[in-house]
Amino acid sequence: MIAALFSAAFLVAQYFQFVLGDSPLTAGLHVLPRTAGVMVIAPTAGMPSDRVGQRPVMATRMLVQAAGLGWFAAIATTTTRYGALVPPLILTGIGISLAIPSTTAAALDAATPSEVGKASGANSTMQRFGAVFGVAIVASVFAAGGHLGSATSFTAGFRPPLAVAAGLSLLGAATALAVGARRQVGAQDWPILAIAPADAI
Repeated sequence: MIAALFSAAFLVAQYFQFVLGDSPLTAGLHVLPRTAGVMVIAPTAGMPSDRVGQRPVMATRMLVQAAGLGWFAAIATTTTRYGALVPPLILTGIGISLAIPSTTAAALDAATPSEVGKASGANSTMQRFGAVFGVAIVASVFAAGGHLGSATSFTAGFRPPLAVAAGLSLLGAATALAVGARRQVGAQDWPILAIAPADAI
C-alpha cells in the first residue's frame, strides 16, 4: 500500500513539472485533489471496517487505488490537459484514504494490549520501508525506458512505472485478503493496574 502511494506521488509530481511545465509549487497544488480525499474521507474511513470487517474493506480500497493509478497511466501523455487528470487523482486519493486507517487497525488488532506499542512501531517501520522500496522500484523501471531530456522521453519512461505502482496496489489487495479476522479482546487480555490508595498519593 505505502509502496504504491509514495512511488505514485514521486512520479506524478515530476510528470507535472517535466511534461506539463509546472513549477514545483504548482505541481504540489495540482496533486491536491489526491490529498483532499485523504483529509476529507480518512476521519470516517474506519466505520465500514467496523461493520463488515477489515479484509474486504482493505482489498476493495486497494483496488480503487490501483484503478486510479492505472487510469492516470493510461491517459498521461505530452498533450493531456490537467483537467483530465483530476478524476483519477481523486479516485486514487479515495482509495488510499480508506485503506490506511483499516491497515493500521488490522496491525494493532493483531496484538495483545501489552504489545500494541510494538505492533505500532513495526507497522510504522514497514511503512517507511515500503516507501523507499516503492520509489526504488519505479525509479529503476523509469530509468530503463525514459529520461529527463524531453517531455516525450519522460512520458515514455513515466507510464510503465506508474503501471507498476498500480500493480503494487493490486498486490496489496491480494495481501489484504490474507489478513485474519479481527481479534476479539476480552477483559482478561488487559493488564491489571495497581492503584495506590488515595492517602498514599
